Amino acid sequence: MKTLLFAFTSLALMAAGKCGKTRETQGLVAMESGACFGFCPVFKLSVQNNGLVHFEGIRFTEKIGKDSFNLTEEELKSLKTRVKEVNLWQYPDNVETHIADAPYVTLTVFDGDKIKNVKGSIDRPEPLLALENMLKDLAEAHGFDVKKGVNPNEIAENSKRELIVRLKPELNAGNWIAQFSDIKIRLVRRLSEDNIWLLMYDSTQVEEKSLIDMIKKMDGVVDVHPNKKVQERN
Repeated sequence: MKTLLFAFTSLALMAAGKCGKTRETQGLVAMESGACFGFCPVFKLSVQNNGLVHFEGIRFTEKIGKDSFNLTEEELKSLKTRVKEVNLWQYPDNVETHIADAPYVTLTVFDGDKIKNVKGSIDRPEPLLALENMLKDLAEAHGFDVKKGVNPNEIAENSKRELIVRLKPELNAGNWIAQFSDIKIRLVRRLSEDNIWLLMYDSTQVEEKSLIDMIKKMDGVVDVHPNKKVQERN
């Protein structure tokens, strides 16, 4: 009898622990930001009841890929209060918009097995916009830039490097630079009438020596070398 009682008690405790863990890891609220005609950041944020936030940068975000962070107790408490106040369940699944060039955002809340999605653009009711902005603010506070889109062709300031390239007189520099489809490299300006150009490239994508060796082998290239800044001497 004691053995049966012990076994029953153990199973009950295990079940209770499992249920508790499930409640903690259940979803609280999520948002998914879509694309626009420009470089609007495309990403997903999903917040669990225990404050764990899953991030996925899909396109035009500073960070691409999946990552996560944890909200503080105060942040989580405030977010739960906001979610409850907004009451997403009262809104239609789709909020009609007449604005063409603006990203759609889908907000999602969870109640056990029940899920409520509300999709719309920047002309949604103010409570929905406030919840979206709160989620963005929390992400930014933890080092995830989600408010400003990143131009994929832009080169970060700390990774900009320059080369000086001399092309054959008959070669069109614009057509020549278009060959670089996999490397962030662009013409900065023409340095002389001899078809000499200043180029800028992303040093995180390619090593200087490898890029120079590759350019030297290309048709129409006369010479190429780094643009090293000369320090003034006393």
